[in-house]
Order: sequence, then structure tokens, then C-alpha cells
Amino acid sequence: MELTTLIPAFDAPATERVWLVAAHGGAGCTTIRHYAPERFADAGRALPVSRDPGSPSRVLLCAMGTGRGLESLRSLLDDQARGLFGPTVLLGAAITDPVARMPRPLVEGRLRIASVTRVWRLPYIRGLELEGFPTRWPSAYARLLRDVDGLPR
Repeated sequence: MELTTLIPAFDAPATERVWLVAAHGGAGCTTIRHYAPERFADAGRALPVSRDPGSPSRVLLCAMGTGRGLESLRSLLDDQARGLFGPTVLLGAAITDPVARMPRPLVEGRLRIASVTRVWRLPYIRGLELEGFPTRWPSAYARLLRDVDGLPR
């Protein structure tokens, strides 16, 4: 099955969980899934397309808020806007800050993306790369989960 030429598509099993789709390597899908594994499924760099047209896959695109990450995300959003995601429902994009203090051009890039899809900004988590997943998560993760759970199915 080929829908978008940017990432492969796969037949996804029906699930109530939201599929996390990485716009690039290191997009933060694993971190989000680790926060709420009962609510999120990690599709990696592939597009999950439900086998049941009556129950389309719900997708959240993920990207690191770097120049490369935002450009990869924009490319996927362009494909989605052209109808190349097939029977999926795009809920929006989760963009993770790569550093504690974001440079203005990257903030502006995130705002441009927010003009075409819903965006959840996830903060940089100090120590994630060395210490592993936190025991106390930033409130933005709870907000993401609450918002996604509140969206129509």
C-alpha cells in the first residue's frame, strides 16, 4: 500500500489508541508512548491505515522542533493536505522542544505549522538522554493526553 511517498503505509489493526507517527528519526514518539502506553501506539516512520474503513486510524504526527524536524513535519502535512494519508484522521502534531530555550526562528516555524494543524508543544526534558524517562512528567504531556482523549472518535 503506497499513499505518501515520504513514509511507508501499513495495514493497522483496529485500536482505540492514537498512533504516533514520526516525521523523522528522534521525533519523540517513544517518549510520548512511554508517558501513556495504554493510549498511544508507536508507528515509527510509517503511516498506519486501518483495515476497517468505518474505524479509521487516528494519527498524531511527531517531530523534534529543530529546523530539520519542522521541515520533515511540513512535508508530511503537505502530503496529508493533498489527500495522500488515505483513510486516517489527523489529530494534529506534537512538537518537542530540542533545548530548554528555543531560538526565535524555531518558535516561528512551530507557529507556522500551528496555522495549518493543531499543535501540542512538549517541553525539553532535562536528563532524558542520560537518565531515561522521568518519574515526574511535565504538565504538557497530561494536557496532550486530555486533549486527544477529548477529540471526537
